[in-house]
Amino acid sequence: MLSLTLTSAKNIAIIVVIVLVVLALITAKVVASVTKKAIALLIFAALALGVWTQRQSLQTCADRVKATGGIGQATCSFFGNDIVIKGPLPSG
Repeated sequence: MLSLTLTSAKNIAIIVVIVLVVLALITAKVVASVTKKAIALLIFAALALGVWTQRQSLQTCADRVKATGGIGQATCSFFGNDIVIKGPLPSG
């Protein structure tokens, strides 16, 4: 079973968003047809949005743990995988 920490999951999500945006820009430059460009950009934008919302959902879950004084734990879902966030959480 893959184990991720909150920090590594958030960092991976940011990296994936950046990669998807770069791929979208490269695809827009390479693809000749305007229709294909638009479809490709929409697909990459949707993927980037999905990753970003999952990252935000993970942050919300971590905030719930912080609200308990950092001593609790919460189980969050990150793209269908359960991630257990346990306190105490690092500040920042």
